[in-house]
Amino acid sequence: MNLTLRWILLIFTLLLGYSYTVKATPCFESKHQMSSTFLKIIPTNPSYIPDKIKQDNAIRFLSKLYKNERLTLFSTDTIEFVDQGENFDSVTCNLCNKTINIEYWQDEMDEAYKSHFKNLVFQTPCCKKKTSLNDLHYHSPAGFAKFVISIEDAENDLSEKDLKALQAILGIPLKIIWAHY
Repeated sequence: MNLTLRWILLIFTLLLGYSYTVKATPCFESKHQMSSTFLKIIPTNPSYIPDKIKQDNAIRFLSKLYKNERLTLFSTDTIEFVDQGENFDSVTCNLCNKTINIEYWQDEMDEAYKSHFKNLVFQTPCCKKKTSLNDLHYHSPAGFAKFVISIEDAENDLSEKDLKALQAILGIPLKIIWAHY
């Protein structure tokens, strides 16, 4: 991988809030672009940030399940869109299950961004009802959060039992997002 591409990847991942380690390899050894899969875990309430004790307990719990993967916890001052990367397919209305036009959804995202995603409510184009951008059905899942747990190159999903345990540790229902970049 050439040096320019490494810098682009580093800047891209830093903008997303992830820590990233670039493995040094001579340019002639690798002609393939690096890609990563992330298991992201977010609270269903976009504003929720668990206290330090809950975060530490979550890391201890997840470290037992993901022994060889890099675990990262991060929080931001503002609500962020937690995307699924290349796994994005489509968005459907959570009220009537009709597909929402991507341009319409992007316009609503742009509008919500103006308030740093504090106000996620909008009127759907399909059934003309108010809902939240966070409640829409994203194919693959995505959401909004100030707090994210990220597990790089996780090979397994959380079991239902482990998800319930993690929800109890953090004190809130959680959403799982698989992202590929």
